[in-house]
Amino acid sequence: MRHVLFNLSLSTLLACGGGLRPGGDGTAATTTDDATAAAASEGTTTTGTGDVPVTTTDAPTATSVPWPTTAATEQATDGPVDAGPCPNDALVLDRPGPLLWATTDGSVYEAAFLQPGQGFNCVRIEFDLQTLANLDEIAAMDPEGCPEFLGIASVFGTQPAGKVFATAFYHPMDRARDACTAGTSRLEVGNHFAYTADTPGPWSPGQVWHIILEARPNLTRITVYSGGQQVGPAVAAELPAIDVAATRDPVVRLGLPGPVEDRFYPWYGTTYANLQVWADVVP
Repeated sequence: MRHVLFNLSLSTLLACGGGLRPGGDGTAATTTDDATAAAASEGTTTTGTGDVPVTTTDAPTATSVPWPTTAATEQATDGPVDAGPCPNDALVLDRPGPLLWATTDGSVYEAAFLQPGQGFNCVRIEFDLQTLANLDEIAAMDPEGCPEFLGIASVFGTQPAGKVFATAFYHPMDRARDACTAGTSRLEVGNHFAYTADTPGPWSPGQVWHIILEARPNLTRITVYSGGQQVGPAVAAELPAIDVAATRDPVVRLGLPGPVEDRFYPWYGTTYANLQVWADVVP
């Protein structure tokens, strides 16, 4: 894999700070098994920040009732069931300002958001993403590859097995007969159990997106906002009830560490900012 550091003119990041809370249910997509996408979002834990400095802070302590471990996940014909808001959710991590400028020198930002040994019942990740309409430039970096999927963000548990509870990809390009061409704008969301099929929507690159990525009882979901309005449908995948021990010492990841299988790429040139993590914490 040939990595070439290219110069990109960053658009102005609209740092809106805070962001929109979820306000309603979205359209859920049908869940499918996607081991390739899971492999792309797991594995390496290299942290880089491009030219943007990173600081660390301790997360506050909170308590609540553990996530049920035996109840079956209810599945509707139109997608996973929304169990409603997380109870007792609190702001456990607040990182205002720019955090990551994704380049080939550093395309991922990771942060622990709970105190050591803590887990969660539900978690919601919110951040701003200045996207660029630079898909052809990314494709040109590696003539043998095609940026079919761009890594957006993930939430991992680190004990006992490092399961992925939420991960999202933007699917803007397709490879057909060895040609890499722009396709319909699509989003895909998943977890260790299931991934959605591609969901098309009006997610044009070159905009500032406010993204909400959730891992909640019964579902994982991504919702995109721009200019204070929801853009396209919310996309959800089924997340079954799990042992809360698997959520201990979780990590949020923005971006993707590097190209995987010549299909999964970081969105080089984009800027992440204004990260907030809300969680229903289990001590």
